[in-house]
Amino acid sequence: MSITADATVAAIVAAIRQVLHDTGRTAVTVQPQMLLSTELGLDSLDLAQTIVLLERSLGFDPFRSPAPDSGRPSIRTVADLVGIYSQNAPISSSPGQP
Repeated sequence: MSITADATVAAIVAAIRQVLHDTGRTAVTVQPQMLLSTELGLDSLDLAQTIVLLERSLGFDPFRSPAPDSGRPSIRTVADLVGIYSQNAPISSSPGQP
């Protein structure tokens, strides 16, 4: 399954808004440059919940099997999260190829 960049961004924004809603906070307009902790108010548990929602919607967790030599990614902004999911998205085969 191939995931487009737009679909990745939409899924991340939706997951963040869902976590905000589920925790009784006002869902805001989520922008790529926004800081997850200070601007959106997400703590580590909120981020974990966001990642679970993303695994369900996108079908993979880039933190489970990170790319070799990738080290520990810095996740401070929405754009950081988008970058991690975009870089680690599963690559699908073309039809007719294994």
